[in-house]
Amino acid sequence: VLLGVTAAHAQNEDMPPPSGERMKEIKAQKSAYITAQLGLTPEQAQQFWPIYNEYDEKQDALRKETRDMLNDLREGGTAMTEADANRILDKGLENRQKELDLEKAYAERFKKCIGAVKTLQLRKAERDFNKEVLKRFRDRMEERREGGGGRPGRR
Repeated sequence: VLLGVTAAHAQNEDMPPPSGERMKEIKAQKSAYITAQLGLTPEQAQQFWPIYNEYDEKQDALRKETRDMLNDLREGGTAMTEADANRILDKGLENRQKELDLEKAYAERFKKCIGAVKTLQLRKAERDFNKEVLKRFRDRMEERREGGGGRPGRR
């Protein structure tokens, strides 16, 4: 159940978390990207973004809870017991259900302000944006590991 989260984290352990300033920049880019991809009118954007930002904060809190739980497990240094494993599996499923419930509730709110078609397009726009940010980040990390040379034409 949590293998995806653990595997993703393990792949990114050598990547430092973005700074607060960098996160603001990424969020601004995400807003511009999603607005463009969905073709939001100024009126739609004015209604949509406060709802989306609220949704994003709640999603981040759930994901942070899961990350913290996994970090605590890794930092514990002791062998995992069956009880620990059961607790982690149950909590992981509980958090995934909370994320799904959150998505369902906010999908209704999104449909009211931007319609069902753009609500569907939102998921793709989020995934595409996240893939691009991760690709750029990995490219930068690779350039650093290679001594700053990197590959020409990649940014």
